[in-house]
Amino acid sequence: MKTILLHVFEDSGFESRLQVALDIARSNEGHLTCVQPTTQFAPMSFGPMGGDFVTGINFEDMDAAERAHREKIEKRLKEGDVSWDWQTGLGDPATLLTERSRLADLVVISQSYGKRNAGDEPLPIAGDVAVHAHCAVLVVPTENMSFDCKGPIVVAWNGSAEAAKALRLALPMLKMAGDVHIVTVGDEDGDFPHTAASTFLARHGVSTTLHELKGKGNEASDIIGDFAMSQNAVALIMGAYGHSRLRETLFGGVTKNLLNDTKIPLLMGH
Repeated sequence: MKTILLHVFEDSGFESRLQVALDIARSNEGHLTCVQPTTQFAPMSFGPMGGDFVTGINFEDMDAAERAHREKIEKRLKEGDVSWDWQTGLGDPATLLTERSRLADLVVISQSYGKRNAGDEPLPIAGDVAVHAHCAVLVVPTENMSFDCKGPIVVAWNGSAEAAKALRLALPMLKMAGDVHIVTVGDEDGDFPHTAASTFLARHGVSTTLHELKGKGNEASDIIGDFAMSQNAVALIMGAYGHSRLRETLFGGVTKNLLNDTKIPLLMGH
């Protein structure tokens, strides 16, 4: 993980994702790129029907807050030991991070609170970024203030194309992990069993332990999450949205449930 993108926005999750991104950059002798979506533009002075355009948004205050946040973080980074740069851009944060991920190894974003409705909660962009990014995406719960790159990692495996891509994208992290556990949940073996994932990783010098756990449907997210916690895992690697986003929104799914409820960072690929 040599090029790490960090979503910069002043919310309750920023400190945790900053610390996690810095830990990963240090362990990999990598470079941190801070990506800050910005409101720096001149708003229209006319309305859609030719009249005056009236808005309750104070863009000057937003711009000042963004600049103050940047100055505060840049001061900390200048005093640190990690190579870094700062990028700003207009537009939707998920789209901006996706565009900038083309030549990156990892994007670090925060888990949103879902139904907790905190005023300063992280933006709910994890699903969109995980699906569209060109590299691995690490979703960090706000409670995580560090990342041990030599700690245990759990791989949730179901043989899907999404799980395979997440596994490949996570290789640099898996090579540093102290223990790697591959876990499947279900009553029957699929067409692409977890032994294939283990063989793939073994060819890259990564030793694994295989686990088969029983469960069905939405139980899988709880089973996987509980297993990862029991192993003191520092991260859970999984494919994002093996089913369609609409289906998971309507009926639930492993990705949706873990994004909402995970207590450890999720490393995802699609």
